[in-house]
Amino acid sequence: MNPSLLKSSIVAGLIAITLGGVTGCMTTPGGYNAYGDIYEDIYKDSKLYKKHKKTINSIDKDIYRPAIEQTAANRVSSMGYQVRDVRYKKGDRTIRVKANRGGQNYKIDLDYPSYNVVNIKKD
Repeated sequence: MNPSLLKSSIVAGLIAITLGGVTGCMTTPGGYNAYGDIYEDIYKDSKLYKKHKKTINSIDKDIYRPAIEQTAANRVSSMGYQVRDVRYKKGDRTIRVKANRGGQNYKIDLDYPSYNVVNIKKD
């Protein structure tokens, strides 16, 4: 057998194996469970899921609230105010900030998601 032919066939085989492995790793998500879709539907129909459904959904909705409040506090601080309190409720279009400047208290309303000032009122 010709050594260059043997060498070429070995290299081609290794390339095919490598490509097959890389393709398999890239197309299959980590932790994929083939039975997850089947059992997920059964779980959503259970009494336990229905009992805690509101809690599960509220956790998902409130996950970004601290980041939103921190961004609002940074925005008001950059305007020269000292931030005392930030309130944001999911679904509202305004973020309410209580702040101090020059010895006086202010209530500042910011629009969400643009963080533009809507209203500044002395408290």
